[in-house]
Amino acid sequence: MNFKLLLSSVMLFVSMAIHAAETCLIVEMKDSNKFSFMLAEKPVITFQNGDLVVNGSASTSYAISNVKNYHFEESIANSVETAVENELRIVYLDENSIQVQNAEANAQVTVFSVAGVAYSNQYADAEGTATVQLPSQKGIYIVKVGNQSFKFIRK
Repeated sequence: MNFKLLLSSVMLFVSMAIHAAETCLIVEMKDSNKFSFMLAEKPVITFQNGDLVVNGSASTSYAISNVKNYHFEESIANSVETAVENELRIVYLDENSIQVQNAEANAQVTVFSVAGVAYSNQYADAEGTATVQLPSQKGIYIVKVGNQSFKFIRK
């Protein structure tokens, strides 16, 4: 009897975990672009020098004057990928490269230093994906994707 009760409890918790909701930070820009950050990844969100700064596995910065809204949203864990499917994403592939996803086809993707030196330049493929090499030095860099720019910090 106790075994059946224990088994039922475990099954209930597993079922709840499978359908658990994940909380995301959604940043909506005035130009209608949206960016999502999973709070399970524990990003640090701050305001610095007039920018909304999100530091996670990759650091990004948005000028507050260009941010229309930001809010938190619950999504079913299994459908999070679908919810952000059409949003521009920058993903670390390894220590030396990032991948831009969901950009416009043939969009130019460039990594600049804050001094304006271009380190890497690629064009997105037909699916909007481009892999860009990162500079080996620590520092602050800008990733420009089409007409959008993102600041990130390499530690």
